[in-house]
Amino acid sequence: MEAVAHHELTETLSELEALHEAECVVLTTLDRAALDGITEQKLALCGRLQALTEKQPPAAEHRGSLDRIRRMALKNRLLAMHARDAIRNVLSEAGLTPPLQFGSGSQRPSAIQEGVRVNWKG
Repeated sequence: MEAVAHHELTETLSELEALHEAECVVLTTLDRAALDGITEQKLALCGRLQALTEKQPPAAEHRGSLDRIRRMALKNRLLAMHARDAIRNVLSEAGLTPPLQFGSGSQRPSAIQEGVRVNWKG
């Protein structure tokens, strides 16, 4: 049973990693329908991952995959924030929404504008 759970965990992490890579492409092309589909797939994979890790915690060999997923998730989050900010700016400049009232013109949190320190080692 332990070998099966280990294999399923490795497979699920690989699927989640591939999904994050696909999400990055979708975010850069702003394909809303594809993004909705990826969100549904990600929720299903995260649910499966939670169930698997309750039976068998990730092993040392999974660390690389987990680190890549974490980095891609952060990158995708930043891409999503940038896309949202860009769309708001375009709509505001087109007169379709109220003008932005920020000195810098960006709605991103200051931590994103100035850079963020992330401790990947725990």
